[in-house]
Amino acid sequence: MERIFELACAFSELPAVSGQEHIGMERVAELCKGYFDSYEVTSVGSFIGRISCGKAGAKTLLLDAHIDEIGFIVSEICEGGFLKVVNIGGIDPRILPASEVLIYGKKTITGIFTSKPPHLQEKDELEKPMKLEDLAIDTGYSKEQLEEIVSIGTPVGYRSPVVRLQNNAIAGKSFDDRICAVSILRALEMLKEKELPVNIAVQFSGGEETGYKGATTASYQIAPDFAICLDVTNAYVPDAPAYRKDIKMGGGPSISFSAQTSRKLTIKAVETAKKNGIPHQLFAEPNHTGTNSGAIQTSRGGVPTVLVSIPLKNMHTANEVVMLSDVYDTSRLICELALSLKEGI
Repeated sequence: MERIFELACAFSELPAVSGQEHIGMERVAELCKGYFDSYEVTSVGSFIGRISCGKAGAKTLLLDAHIDEIGFIVSEICEGGFLKVVNIGGIDPRILPASEVLIYGKKTITGIFTSKPPHLQEKDELEKPMKLEDLAIDTGYSKEQLEEIVSIGTPVGYRSPVVRLQNNAIAGKSFDDRICAVSILRALEMLKEKELPVNIAVQFSGGEETGYKGATTASYQIAPDFAICLDVTNAYVPDAPAYRKDIKMGGGPSISFSAQTSRKLTIKAVETAKKNGIPHQLFAEPNHTGTNSGAIQTSRGGVPTVLVSIPLKNMHTANEVVMLSDVYDTSRLICELALSLKEGI
């Protein structure tokens, strides 16, 4: 569990707002050192690592997790050292006032989202829904100083260190979907001394939050024979829809049945979890899962894909919550499923 926590801290702090993943790629390569026989970074901001099993004619299993994060880009530099921004990915403006952010300009600086205090608002303003255009980021700089550091289009991300909660829970930013990258690396550690029946390709894809461009392009480049798409899923919280009640924190990874994924590989994943005593949960998805699974499944002539998800609370906020045990059990499932492919699917 400590290894997972260590990796979670390192991946969470990566500066990789969707569309600007290149900023964090050097750090990604550092974190992945020693795991792969070879690696490369694609032109659209995805990391691809490869491990050969050494067997002639071996098939390739793809493991995917996206490492881009929701965030913002600067749209205006205002008097008094304030910045106006537009969102990258889905963000609820109601969570933003007083939130800390990092602005990735010529140097990285800290800012605070600010809005008109309720004491100064008129009654009709208090009753209106919060909009991003009603907010600004206060940097403490003058406009002239800020223009030397920041320009239109500069990316902005949450600033929120990972913290421990109770019962092996942790909170932090960008666990959607970097906690799945952590799970993949931990699975590769488990596979280190095993005899692999397949080659393994890992794509830490960019652009998922804004249209799946990383998975679409990297999957085409890798041309795998089958794939495990890793993402997070909303765990049940009070007042959530009733159909979410079976997705619980601490219940292990969620395995999805969907028209957008391979039924055969999904059943194999479930059977593998049962055989190895790995806690898991089942979930019925609509045609569109909202993950990279569709982009991978329809790559080239088609890639049998299973969607495995880690339960998470507070999605798309600066304090997403996961349980270390769920991350560990997801790693176990990846490991055992990879080994089970000796017999194919």
